[in-house]
Amino acid sequence: MKLINRYVTEVGKRLLVFQGREDIEKELRSTLEDMLEERAAKAGKPADEALEIELLKEYGSPDSVATTYNPHPYLIGPQLFPIFLKILKIVFFSITLGLTVVMAIQLATQTPLMGSDVTNLVGNWLSKLFSTAVAAFGYVVLTFAILERTVPDLGISKEDFEDQWEPASLVNEPEPDAVKRVDLIFEIVFTFIGLAIINGIFDIPIFSATFRQFVPWINTVFIIEILLDIYLLRKAVWDTATRVVKIVMETGTIVLAVIMLQTPNLLMIPSEALENIPETSSIGIEGFIQISNWSITIVLAFVLVMASVELIKAGIGLFRSYTRK
Repeated sequence: MKLINRYVTEVGKRLLVFQGREDIEKELRSTLEDMLEERAAKAGKPADEALEIELLKEYGSPDSVATTYNPHPYLIGPQLFPIFLKILKIVFFSITLGLTVVMAIQLATQTPLMGSDVTNLVGNWLSKLFSTAVAAFGYVVLTFAILERTVPDLGISKEDFEDQWEPASLVNEPEPDAVKRVDLIFEIVFTFIGLAIINGIFDIPIFSATFRQFVPWINTVFIIEILLDIYLLRKAVWDTATRVVKIVMETGTIVLAVIMLQTPNLLMIPSEALENIPETSSIGIEGFIQISNWSITIVLAFVLVMASVELIKAGIGLFRSYTRK
């Protein structure tokens, strides 16, 4: 049976799904062993290596067998592809808008402007737009490829993320513990992109050494968020354990946001950006730095509010689940 075990292992390596892989391997091994015993009985001799080789040769190569267990051999399958396109459009729009605002600020602060300066700015904008868009595209594809293999049956359809409503939907009582799958997918994708930005994978050198001290904690929160969301996608409902994890995670996010709000100099303005601001500018270097500090304060305040809302929702859900029992 040694060759059968090796054969099953080779088939398992080629399976695209993670969930149910052990069951597939167990079923295949059992089938092959039964076929081998049947052949040995017909031949009137014990099963040996020659019979195993004959059986496996007729059964087919590991690639061809694995294909029969991969019903959706896609990087991103048709079930997820519509929402993949929708998120991709949002990501590209956000990148274009953000980089355009940065270029507009540079144009406003660099006075007087020569023709070559404008050309350089536009060229840098196009270069940055292309590189950032390619990187973001890769992260979105990677996220959906992981979801395709870790959560093979998402139970969503095109109607789940389109603005459609049917009066008949009022007849059915909503499941209080059901998760909103589309919201979770959006959350996973943008958390992955947030991880990339925070860890400097995108070329955005704006975070100071002070901010870097918080990166391990931010990474911990983000990774827990992604793992929790993937688990919820597979489970499809909230339970006591997931709500407790959500409460702990959002509490940690609130504490982290409060500490960061009280910490100065989280952003680092590149020296070349400050050199381009003339002393006669209406904004000035100090004004530019102050605007940057305000921006990080606004972002942290937004995170604080959203985390508080999610904490309250998780707490209410946990309380209601106990009262229903």
